[in-house]
Amino acid sequence: MNLKSLAILMAGHPLRGSIDHTPGGEVAVAQMKDVDPEGGISKDRFYRVNLTGRKNPDYLRQGDILFVGRGYRIFAVLVDEDLKQTVASPHFFILRIKPEKPIRPDYLVWYINHTRAQRYFSKYVAGTALPHINRQALEDLPVILPPLQIQDRIVNAHRCRLKEKVLLETLIEKKKLFLNELLDKTLEHYGTHEDSV
Repeated sequence: MNLKSLAILMAGHPLRGSIDHTPGGEVAVAQMKDVDPEGGISKDRFYRVNLTGRKNPDYLRQGDILFVGRGYRIFAVLVDEDLKQTVASPHFFILRIKPEKPIRPDYLVWYINHTRAQRYFSKYVAGTALPHINRQALEDLPVILPPLQIQDRIVNAHRCRLKEKVLLETLIEKKKLFLNELLDKTLEHYGTHEDSV
C-alpha cells in the first residue's frame, strides 16, 4: 500500500513571516527546532503566538505524525499526547491515519524513519542547497503493512532499543566523570608530593 491510501496529508498552519514568541499567546506552534527523530517532540520549547488570518487552525491531535521533509534529515515524529491548541508550522506535513486503516501511527513513524523508507526518499529528494521531499513523493511512499500484532512487536522492540541507548549513554557519561575525578585526585596527589620535596 502507498502512504496516501493510509493517511490524510495536510500542510502545517500557514503562518506569515517569522514566528516570534509571544508570552501568553493563545496558540502553541511546533517548529523544526522542537522535533528530533529519537527524542520526539519537545513541547516545553514551543513558541506561543496569536494567530491572524481567516483560516481556522487545525490543531494537532494525539496520533498525528509530523513529517520533516526538508533538510539533510528526512524523518517523522509522533504526537503521542494531547497537545492543547497547538498547530504545526508550515515546514511540516501532517499525516493523520485514515479511520479503520489497520496501521498504528507509531509503526508508521518507525517505518518512515527506517532504512527501507529512507532509501526510497533518497531517490526522490530534490534540491541541493535545501534538499526536500515533495508531496507527491511522500504520498507514493510504499508501506509494508504487517498485522497489527506484528506492528506492536516492532514498535516495542524499537522503544526498548531507544531506552537501552539512553541508559548506555548515561553509563558512559558517568564513567567519564568518575575517571576524570579519579585522575584529578591522582594529579593532585603527585602535585602535592612534588611541592613537599
